[in-house]
Amino acid sequence: MKTYSYIYFIVCVLLNGLTLVSCEKGLDLYSRDVISEPVYFKTEDNFKMYVNQFYYGLPSFNADDDMADITKPSGFNSVSNSSYIAGTTDAVWNASYSSIRYINYGLDRCASASPEIKDQVKVYEAELKFFRAFHYFNLLKRFGGIPLIDKTLQLSDLDLLYGPRDSRETIAAFIKKNLDDAILNLPLESKISNSNKGRISKGAALALKARFSLFEGTLRKYHGLQGGAVFIDDAVIAAKEVIDSKEYILWDNRDKLGKLAYKYFFTLSKLKSNPVSMTKVDNKETILANRYDQDIREAPRRDNITSLCPTRKLADMYLDITGLPINHPKSVFKGYQTILSEYEDRDPRMDIFFVKPGERYWSFSQPMYNIDWNNLDNPNKGIVYDVRFGFWTQTGYKNVKGEAEISFPLGNDWPVLRYTEILLTYAEALFEKNAKISDSELDLTINLLRDRVGMPHLTNAFAAAAGLNILEEIRRERTIELSLEGYRFDDLRRWKTAEFELNQPLRGIKFKGTQYQTDSRWSNLKYELDSEGFIILEQASKRIFDPMKHYLFPLPTRQILLNPNLIQNPNWN
Repeated sequence: MKTYSYIYFIVCVLLNGLTLVSCEKGLDLYSRDVISEPVYFKTEDNFKMYVNQFYYGLPSFNADDDMADITKPSGFNSVSNSSYIAGTTDAVWNASYSSIRYINYGLDRCASASPEIKDQVKVYEAELKFFRAFHYFNLLKRFGGIPLIDKTLQLSDLDLLYGPRDSRETIAAFIKKNLDDAILNLPLESKISNSNKGRISKGAALALKARFSLFEGTLRKYHGLQGGAVFIDDAVIAAKEVIDSKEYILWDNRDKLGKLAYKYFFTLSKLKSNPVSMTKVDNKETILANRYDQDIREAPRRDNITSLCPTRKLADMYLDITGLPINHPKSVFKGYQTILSEYEDRDPRMDIFFVKPGERYWSFSQPMYNIDWNNLDNPNKGIVYDVRFGFWTQTGYKNVKGEAEISFPLGNDWPVLRYTEILLTYAEALFEKNAKISDSELDLTINLLRDRVGMPHLTNAFAAAAGLNILEEIRRERTIELSLEGYRFDDLRRWKTAEFELNQPLRGIKFKGTQYQTDSRWSNLKYELDSEGFIILEQASKRIFDPMKHYLFPLPTRQILLNPNLIQNPNWN
């Protein structure tokens, strides 16, 4: 984290002080109080500090978690229920193109770097190309084809300033080339010095390529577009290269932290944040993080008390302890009769990340709610989850994934790319490529994730005997593992299942015929119920995902007014 202590200063200086200064012969007119271009970009450190600014654009806590169907925010999300309209501006458009402008500027400076530092600058050129691919990927996912700007724009570049959208194929090829170029000149994680930990590695570029390729390949496959198979092949190759590098290891410390070990992966800090004082240094799973430090850059508060609550959809996705879906005839699922029965004999990940009614948990918000590491059973510490609707929860469920248990300031990182996703990507891409996956490939991927929580393996024989669809189980595993990390909405769109999943009601706990209905603590509950007795938070009639419109976002209307050659996405007025 040493490099980050100077980022704020350098970014402010660069954005305000990079100016072209003219001078007359014999006169030194360089500014003495700001950094100007003629005296910058002279050393390797100049380039390094310039690139630092783009790390702040990495995703952070609660990124897009409320845009799909497995969480319910305290209010209503217009994207989740498709009630949003074409706006004059768009935050993703503005942030991405702003970053792309500065990235292009930096790449131009890399190209003109002096021969003495040319080789040293290559790694920062690679980092810039990674970030350029990252931002163009965000734009492609959201809008489809968009204008491709690959150089620093000048006022004379009218063909680019007022040009049309480039095709999806052009943008996708550009993203792939930028990532391939970056991969060539980035170091392995193990070769990055301690003082530079957190910077982009070869593994990070490969991981982003795997993510992009899986998205683009499956989207093309399920939306009837050409070229999907090539991208799926790329996803297989990139993910396998990360696996074969052996640079990353799943966080599995049950021997030290017990059955809740996985929970602590998301709250690691440099201070004590778990019973055995493991810190971020012990984390070999994260490939790239948005990094925080309580002394330099405090982490945002991630608190799901009133923001995001799991829905019935997510709760029911967790398998029973034998590896069967809870609606399977042979499942050992205990039903919904009591407030605790649905948590019994379930995938341990439900117990790790969901707080059960009556269970004590800890929060960072006030010292009285912090965990007491010297006495984990201290009755004067923590909060007992009493299922207070409208305060603790909207749905009846509470998730504590990523919630710190210690006081401010917080220093836990947000994993942008982690090895878990690589394993899930490899498994899914293999199945999409071959329409099958071997048991040995399942053992290399899905079953490693199950091992760390003590779940039985997924095998082809087990799936066949139980009548399970392997692809559906791979997708289930992905949703459970990456829940509340910002993946679900993109997954539904690339699978072309959003038109089904997002047109269903958002539901919570089962009320009718259960302890919730008979216990006086919830006698005032006034939620609407469906025919099965589950509470409805948002009716299906208010959740209208139009497959002819909503798979792409609208371009900001101000951009279309400024550039009439930009054509709006279909059915957006």
